[in-house]
Amino acid sequence: MVRLALAALVLASCVDAPDETTTAPAPLVGVDGSHDSADRNCNVVLRNLERPWTGLTYETRGSSWVWAGAIEISEAAADEGLVPSLIYQSGSDPQWREVTATAAQVLATPGFARFDVRISDGLPGPGMSGTALANTRIQAVPLLRMPQGGRLFDHNRNAGDTDNYVITSPDFSIWRNDSVCMPPAGPQRARLVFDANWTHHREGVLAPGGQVSISYAQTRLDGCRYTQGPYQLWDITAHVRFEPGNQLLAGSVRDGVWTLSVPSDAQRAVVWFESTSASGCHQWDSNYGDNYVFDAATPPQWVGNLSTLTTRDTSGDICGGTVAPQPFSFDTWTRQRAAITNLCFQVYQPGMTDHDDPDLWQKLDVTLRWRLSGQIDWQTRAVNFDRRVGNDARYAFNWRELDPFRMYHCPEVRPQPTSDGQYAQVALEYYVVVNGYELRPVPGGWYTGYFVDYKDGFWKDPSCGY
Repeated sequence: MVRLALAALVLASCVDAPDETTTAPAPLVGVDGSHDSADRNCNVVLRNLERPWTGLTYETRGSSWVWAGAIEISEAAADEGLVPSLIYQSGSDPQWREVTATAAQVLATPGFARFDVRISDGLPGPGMSGTALANTRIQAVPLLRMPQGGRLFDHNRNAGDTDNYVITSPDFSIWRNDSVCMPPAGPQRARLVFDANWTHHREGVLAPGGQVSISYAQTRLDGCRYTQGPYQLWDITAHVRFEPGNQLLAGSVRDGVWTLSVPSDAQRAVVWFESTSASGCHQWDSNYGDNYVFDAATPPQWVGNLSTLTTRDTSGDICGGTVAPQPFSFDTWTRQRAAITNLCFQVYQPGMTDHDDPDLWQKLDVTLRWRLSGQIDWQTRAVNFDRRVGNDARYAFNWRELDPFRMYHCPEVRPQPTSDGQYAQVALEYYVVVNGYELRPVPGGWYTGYFVDYKDGFWKDPSCGY
């Protein structure tokens, strides 16, 4: 199975080479026996598809208009050597055509690889009547051809398995939507999101020396919107001042996500927004003059006291029990009788965890990385703050959420017999990450726990295939 991850934004192509078009079967997603599947994890995503404007008219090739756009694929897909294609179909013509995208010469969204695509064969053009153009409907779908012979279709904007991108009059365009497949957040990459409902939040870690992306909803500052024909004569600019070095940067967020590097000495980022237009309009979004402030996250001084408690007793503490690196056991008794099944650990950072702080959740990015034995990819779960213990912040996670033998759930891997052959078990591997700091038993290692069930438990139902 190809291991894939995530993707994001992009602009129209400027490549002049003609498209090399081949015919292709229509998408077969949802049909029994199909090798096709729908991607909703940002492995392949169409950023835009528009008619290039030459300054006088729209670009043509023969009697057809040209459409140019960009497709982005996840870095993991690019590492596999995969190249995206676009299949499309126009009007009453039942034929689907396929064009292979070409590697772009401009930077991609962080976390992705960008490809440009141009199509024109079999498409409408300026010679068609107004009525014909008004009735024109073009369907388009980006895809990745998998080594196993199947096709992975972009359904990151279009939720339904048979939903495609549709191009119609009057604009004949698929516009950018950077709220879909934004740059991935992580230990060295943060995302500052300013939503249309006037809320804002940070995802990932604003790490000195890392990267930060700013996603801004146009509707927060659309009073200066001004266009002439195909030209956008207005803009929304994000201003960022990193302190204490006072590095001041600015970039457009009108049409997409702006990504920038975080200075190595940054302790916080101060952000505000400005909208201007050729008509003289001027507006601000600055949190009523206070600006938006995001503290940079640095690895904590200490993370430890990792333990798992499974007990029926609710009169005492919710933490304790088996101390890592000793493996924990989540057995049939625990599943049926235990009231508490918590993984707990503590974090210490001077000036941060040693006092009550309702905004601590914004300063410490605390996650559990886990996988079942036999799996390759690590998965991530956020871990919630429990309470302060002395000068430490304590965090707790309920193992029931990951129990592979929970009711009405099929284990993702085949259970193995216990050493005595009386039960079945699945091993879980895990470690903890706090602001990029990894709590592991040894560098590159992981902790282990065992989920145990009866050999003929619910998971033996034929529907699980075991």
